Amino acid sequence: MIVEKRGSGFAAFIWGAIVGAGVALLLAPKTGEETQRELREGARKLRDEAGERLTDLKGSIEDGYGRARGEVGDRVDAARQSVRDRQAKAGEALKAGKDAARRARSDLESRIAESKAAYKATLSESETAEPSENGEAES
Repeated sequence: MIVEKRGSGFAAFIWGAIVGAGVALLLAPKTGEETQRELREGARKLRDEAGERLTDLKGSIEDGYGRARGEVGDRVDAARQSVRDRQAKAGEALKAGKDAARRARSDLESRIAESKAAYKATLSESETAEPSENGEAES
């Protein structure tokens, strides 16, 4: 199993600068003032490079954060819109169901009223008809 570790190279840069400065001190036949001046310049360059890399890193982090925040905002907006759409569809379905129930009830009530009227008419006809002498009803 191979594990690959990727870094920014900043740590390698720092170690290289330190080792390079140490080797330069050992091998350079210069006066103390020259060596101190070169060390100050090297430290300044190192500080400037570290500052640039830190600024770049800060910019990258801010860009990534901005993109992530935008994507999350877009997804939240899409989810909210989906909920609103589903609520509207559910409301329409509920209204359609209530309308269908009202129509079915009205239809049932009118059929019941017709059946009652027909039943009453049948009863009144049978009560008004008198039997004849031979046992049949007169017309």
